[in-house]
Amino acid sequence: MSEGFPEVAERERLAIVLGAMVVLLLAAVDQTIVAPALPTIGAALGDVEYLSWIVSAYFLTSTAVTPLYGKLADLSGRRVTLYGAVAIFALGSLLCAVAPTMKLLVVGRAVQGLGGGGLISLVQTVIGDVVPPRERGRYMGWISLVWATASVSGPVVGGVFAQHLHWSLIFWINLPLA
Repeated sequence: MSEGFPEVAERERLAIVLGAMVVLLLAAVDQTIVAPALPTIGAALGDVEYLSWIVSAYFLTSTAVTPLYGKLADLSGRRVTLYGAVAIFALGSLLCAVAPTMKLLVVGRAVQGLGGGGLISLVQTVIGDVVPPRERGRYMGWISLVWATASVSGPVVGGVFAQHLHWSLIFWINLPLA
C-alpha cells in the first residue's frame, strides 16, 4: 500500500466504494428525476410561479454548503460527516414527499440540498482516502457509470412516477436508498 494510505483489505475497500457509489447514485438520480415531474407537480400543488424554485432551491443550498462539508469532514471524520449529509438529505426528501403546498416543497428541496451538497464531494473524498492514486482510474470509471445510469434512468423514472403513479414517489424513493 502507498505511503499515507491506510491498510484496507481489498474486500473492505470494495465494500466502502460500493457504499459510496450508492450514495452517489442517490445524489445523481435526484438531480435528474425531478425535472420530468415538474408539470405534474405544478398541476397538483398550484402556485406554478414557484416551480423553478424546486430546482433552484436545491442547487443554491447544495452549492453553498459543499465547501463546508470538506472542512467538517476534516474536523469530524469522513464517516460521521457522510452519514450526517445522508440524514439531512433523507429528511429533505421526506419533507418534499409530504409537502402539501408548493412553498413547503421548495423548503423541502432546500433542506434536501443542504444534505446533497455533501454527498458528491464526500464520496470523492472517501474514495481518495481508501484508494491509492495508482488505482483511482478504475474507480473513477465506476463514478462515470453511476452518473451515466442516473442520467438515463432518472428522467425515465421521474416521468413514469409523475405520469402513472404519484409525483411524491420521486422523493419517497430516496428513503430506502439513504
